[in-house]
Formats: sequence, structure tokens, C-alpha cells
Amino acid sequence: MTVLVTGGLGFIGSKVVLQLLKKDIDVLVTDLDIVKNKDKLESNILKIGKNKDKVKYQKLDITNYKEIENIFQNNKIDSVINLAYGIGTICEENPLLASKINIVGTTSIFEMIVKYKIRRLVFASSETVYGAHQEFFGNRAVTEEDYSGINNHFYTYGVMKLLNEFMAEKYIKKYGCSIAYTRPSVVFGYGRQNTAINWAEDFAAKPALGQAAHLPFSKKNRDNWIYVEDCAEQLVRLALKETLNFSCFNTGAETLDGTQLEATVKKIIPDAEIYFDENVKSTPLIDDQNDERIRKEIDFNPRSFEEGVKCLIQDVRESN
Repeated sequence: MTVLVTGGLGFIGSKVVLQLLKKDIDVLVTDLDIVKNKDKLESNILKIGKNKDKVKYQKLDITNYKEIENIFQNNKIDSVINLAYGIGTICEENPLLASKINIVGTTSIFEMIVKYKIRRLVFASSETVYGAHQEFFGNRAVTEEDYSGINNHFYTYGVMKLLNEFMAEKYIKKYGCSIAYTRPSVVFGYGRQNTAINWAEDFAAKPALGQAAHLPFSKKNRDNWIYVEDCAEQLVRLALKETLNFSCFNTGAETLDGTQLEATVKKIIPDAEIYFDENVKSTPLIDDQNDERIRKEIDFNPRSFEEGVKCLIQDVRESN
């Protein structure tokens, strides 16, 4: 079995590769730049005691349909975990390129799933599909059945993900193919690179290095958090499970406010300096996700926020 991981050298993608190797599955990694971050991934492969030769690499521009098709023509692929996506400022500052990557590129992958009869496709959507305001849903955890229209959105990224999900359901219904997607909440861990939410690393990484963390929201702000390795494990288990009961899954994990976030970091780093911006009431995200569906589907419970923070801090200190 070989699993194709597009965007496999990215923040979540590299963790997906490691989770697959832990299960002794061969991986084909594609990325726009297969040099950047490759050494880091191979170092982490050695750390977990796995053979780096079980990973093959191929450059892929997800906007190039011919390059995508070559991947599928020339490799025997069992399933695909698609993480080739333009996030953060690219969606706002270069919407044409972002559309080619995020909309046309993802739909091209859907086409390959049908044409080459791939057993399963899993991709990461986003909690931003729910819009920017928890108030829209009331004081409760948001479920997979909830929806808000584009007038409630803040991120162009989220609307693009909404279209990806819509198209996925069309392909499932029309062709009977197996596609599943998760809606990750705030994915935290070490290794983010210039995203719109670098604060999801800085809140603990900077104190781990003796630096102050400045967070762009109030202490009263609430967010739902999941550690990056657990987010990756969810994607892997969805890709490998023989049959799925649903196509859409919240990642969930743990919701907490800024006060609890600060207390968690200071429990590990007592002298941590964390500052909040009380002029910003909240992040443009929902506060809470109901994750009962995915926990039951794949029989997996993510670690606690505190355990994830410990892992993040350890990674920071080992890397520095």
C-alpha cells in the first residue's frame, strides 16, 4: 500500500507522513518545494526509528493538471490525503493564485479519485466554514450539521473550503467515490510557517525560548484547540478505515479561554510572559466544536490541551 500525501512537507502534512510510517505504510510525498523541510522530515523519521526509504518525493504544482495526472499514472496509489493548500495571506492578497490552488487544484484531485479508482480521499477542510461568529450558533458546541452563509464569514479561505466540501459531496453522490474531510479547529504545535494564526505556536513557543508572547485577542476569548499530531492521526485513520459512516467530521478536542491558556503555559513555564490584546474581543472563529462523531468513527481521543502544550514546548527546546 502507498498513500499519497500532497503538501506532505507542510505543518500538518509532515506529521501525517510520520503517522503513516508508524503504521509501516509507504508514502509518496508531493509538494511545490521538495527541498525545503525535507531534511527536517527525514530527521524526524529517524527519531521515530523508521526507514526514510519508505518515503518517495515528487515535486508537484497543484495548479498544473498534467503534473497531477502524471502522479496518478506513474504510481500505484491506495489512498490520498490532500493537504496542498494556500492558506493565510495568499487568499486575501493573491485571490487568483489562491483560487487556482485551493479550488481548481482540489477539484483536480477529485477528478483523479474517480478516473483512477482510488479507494479513499481525505482532505482537511476547516472550522472557518462555520463563519466568524459563535453568536450565530448560540452558547453551544457546533455540530457537523450546522451551517452559516457567506455573509457570516471573515476568511476567504473559509469560503473556499466551503466550496471544496460542496464539490466533494457532488462527487460522492455522482460517482459513488469515497471522500472524507475534517474541519480542523485551531491546530497548534511547533513548525508553523507564516500563517494567519502563528499565535497558535507563539503562545507557548516564545515563552519556551524565554521570550514574551503577544496574543491578538482578549483573555476572555475562547477557541477550540487540537494538537497537530492528533489532527494528523485523525486524517490517517479516516484514510485507512475500510468503511466510513460519514463524509464530514469536526476535529474538536478542547475549548478554553485566554485565562486557561495562560494558566496551562505557566504551569509548565512559571515565568512565562503572555500578553493579550483586550481591544480585540475574540478571534474570527467559532468557540467550540462537538467532536463526538469523529471520536466514535475512528476510536481515537486526542490528547488534552496541556499534554499538547508540553509536546510543543519540548519540540521547541529540542530544535533550539
